[in-house]
Amino acid sequence: MKNISRDYPGWQLLVLLLVLGGIIGSYLGQVLTKLWPVLGMLGKAQSIGVPRFTIDLNVFTFTFGFMMHISFFTLLGFILAYLIYRRM
Repeated sequence: MKNISRDYPGWQLLVLLLVLGGIIGSYLGQVLTKLWPVLGMLGKAQSIGVPRFTIDLNVFTFTFGFMMHISFFTLLGFILAYLIYRRM
């Protein structure tokens, strides 16, 4: 039996494509929901992450936080970006 393996580009390219796919998907979602208000339900975004908080140490001040706003169109962008990555 022949051992077939496919070499995919690095994980850095996958992360870049997923970020771009999410951004483009969100942007297209905003445009489409303005053109067709019927799609408004699909354009609703849910926020996931850690809200911004600050630690003040009198010498240093650190601010941490990470939020993602996910909608149907963002997920669609992620899926299309992953499929593009697989075709490379």
